[in-house]
Amino acid sequence: MSLGRYDYERRYRRRALAGFAKVAFALGVVLAVALFAHRMGMEQVKSRDAILREEVTSLSSQKEQLQLVATQMQHAARVAEARTAEMEQRLRNEVPTGELAKLVQIVGERLKAGVDPARLAFVIRATENPRDCQQPENKRLVLATPLLKTGNKSLGFANNAITVTGEGQSSRNAQGQPESWFDPGQPVKIRITALGGKETVVSGVLPLHQSVVVERNEYRFNFTAGPRSFVDVTADRCPFP
Repeated sequence: MSLGRYDYERRYRRRALAGFAKVAFALGVVLAVALFAHRMGMEQVKSRDAILREEVTSLSSQKEQLQLVATQMQHAARVAEARTAEMEQRLRNEVPTGELAKLVQIVGERLKAGVDPARLAFVIRATENPRDCQQPENKRLVLATPLLKTGNKSLGFANNAITVTGEGQSSRNAQGQPESWFDPGQPVKIRITALGGKETVVSGVLPLHQSVVVERNEYRFNFTAGPRSFVDVTADRCPFP
């Protein structure tokens, strides 16, 4: 009886140990799977976190670039607005309107018709409202040249209170040789000297115009090309102011 009992208890322990081993193995498998799944999950989390960080960095960089572009566009818009306002102001200041526009149109028509611009300018300058002026003096001035330095080459106005002299460049003949008289197509230099030594110089291609004030009188000189060697000088005297 004792032997059979012993075998039964031993078989029971073996079965219990086998069952425990199975349970322990199953638990080990479950634990291993759980650990593997946990590790895989952590790896995925880390990978997803790295991807998200890269996306955040990329989005931040794109945001900075967009902000820079927006700032540049705002600056360009402000510059364009300022230039537009400047152009509008220039148009208002420079484009003639009203009576001035009509005069500009008339001048343009005269120029297209072949009127000499210098003559047109001379007529415009000579046109003004009536003033209490004396009868103009008309005289002829001989211009000095490199080959003509002698003789009477000065004019007196206002009882010789004003002296006018001038010089020009020598004209040339068909052979290109210089001649005594001046070339009216080249710039000349006119000197207007008042009593006391005050000198006013006007230079350029004829016709020329210059005003001087002497003893509360305004003398307005017009210089135009006359016969060979001569310049026609007209002097108006008007009260000043």
